[in-house]
Amino acid sequence: MTMEKLVQKSLREYLAMQDMLSQLTVLLEKGQTDALMRAQREWQNLNAQARETDRQMHVLMEDLEPSEMVRAAVQEKKQIMSEVRQQCEELQKKARTLQALTADELHRLKTGRKALGGYRASNRGSGNTLLGSC
Repeated sequence: MTMEKLVQKSLREYLAMQDMLSQLTVLLEKGQTDALMRAQREWQNLNAQARETDRQMHVLMEDLEPSEMVRAAVQEKKQIMSEVRQQCEELQKKARTLQALTADELHRLKTGRKALGGYRASNRGSGNTLLGSC
């Protein structure tokens, strides 16, 4: 594959990664865990493809002098990569916040359950706790 085609392929892959990050953000906010897991696997596949394309580009760039068009496309790719990194960081912050909120809620539920477990009805009455408390 020519360097020009590899650079264009790489650009498409990083743009697809941007789109996938937007989808992941929406799915995270909606709490759609099954769809989120599928999208995460797709993200990982896109990331692996982009890495392989980048590896192939670097091999070609070691042997060939890139044209002006390729240099411009590489600069555009770097900008997109920066945006992808920023989106990843934002998504990670949202996921960590959601994780902390969920952990807090789970802790409160467990603590509340323990507190409720401390209340015991008296068995002194006729066996019926409602009547026995009268």
